[in-house]
Amino acid sequence: MPKRNLASEHEEEDTSTPSSSKRARTGSDEDDEQIRTRTQRDRKTKSKNARHHADGDDEDEEQADLETALQNTQKDEIDDEEFEVKFGSQVRAHLESKKRVQGTVAEHGIIEYVEMAQFMCHKFLKFTFGPQVNFIIGHNGSGKSAVLSAITVALGGKTASTGRGAGLKSFIREGQNQAEVTIHIKNQGDEAYKPKEYGKTIIISRRIYKEGSPTWKIMNASGKVVSTKKDELAAICDHMNIQVDNPMNVLTQDAARQFLSASAPQDKYKFFLKGTQLTQLSDEYELCLKNVTQTQKLLAVKKEAIPDLKVRMREATIRYEEAQKAREQKQKAIDLKKELAWSHVAGKQEELEKQSQEVGKLSKRLPKIKESVKKAEVCVITLYKFILTLSSQM
Repeated sequence: MPKRNLASEHEEEDTSTPSSSKRARTGSDEDDEQIRTRTQRDRKTKSKNARHHADGDDEDEEQADLETALQNTQKDEIDDEEFEVKFGSQVRAHLESKKRVQGTVAEHGIIEYVEMAQFMCHKFLKFTFGPQVNFIIGHNGSGKSAVLSAITVALGGKTASTGRGAGLKSFIREGQNQAEVTIHIKNQGDEAYKPKEYGKTIIISRRIYKEGSPTWKIMNASGKVVSTKKDELAAICDHMNIQVDNPMNVLTQDAARQFLSASAPQDKYKFFLKGTQLTQLSDEYELCLKNVTQTQKLLAVKKEAIPDLKVRMREATIRYEEAQKAREQKQKAIDLKKELAWSHVAGKQEELEKQSQEVGKLSKRLPKIKESVKKAEVCVITLYKFILTLSSQM
């Protein structure tokens, strides 16, 4: 079942969300076995039909794909059998337990409390409902239908379905700037909606403004806001099978009057289609068909572009490889420059070592040379004195 389309939260109820599309699924074990057998047979048929569409040039490849598909089909059959062996008894026991509790008080999806503030004719009104049938009585014009309208509006129903007013702003009490409706929904049992987040009660509050867009607050049992999105409200209604726009669930005075007074069989049949959601189902199928048609057209356009894209891909691949080679050459040049610089360093290092060795050799000869210089200086001094002596004698 495709998901229903959700309207924007900032729009009026003219484009509100269609009714919930969730439907109960029931069936016996024999039906499940027939569905499983039919699915397996369809898989085999698809695998066999794949042979007829094989291209002559790709027979080997198609044969390999066919064998793989057959293996996957056999694996799926084994998985189904294993699932039946492991969990079949548990599933049947769960279904039997659900049958035993039919007719008792529901554990989820029950409206426990409604509170209205400045809504229609009520300044402030609250109701605590019982777990099953509730009767609201009062004089004409006392606001009995306002309770039903408040529930419909709070749960995202269309304004037109309430038969009261043409827009949300018409629900605001005269002379006030805003109205608020708060609903407590029971959320217990095995089929509770996100029990870890919401607890045993889901609180939904919708505030309507004279100026501005309406807002939602979806809170847990403690009053903590969990979400403010309409999508979450739609998910809650789908999970609990709450369909406020379905006349079989919420039958207003106008809808009842129209149904009873309509003499044409066509009108009654339309009412039946709407109540059983067959109209919505047909609309959803048409939407799906439209989407499939658009997708097929888009796919055909994309397929026509595949050859050009392949050519562009090959060209881009060639350019990429050339760029990759150029990048590698550039990196190689950078590495060579670094090696060249280090080669200069190595040459200078070698020259430095040679000069250091030469300095070492000369340093070893230096003491002997100094000693020879001292001896020469002594000899010079001696000769100088001898010369002076000779000069004095003459």
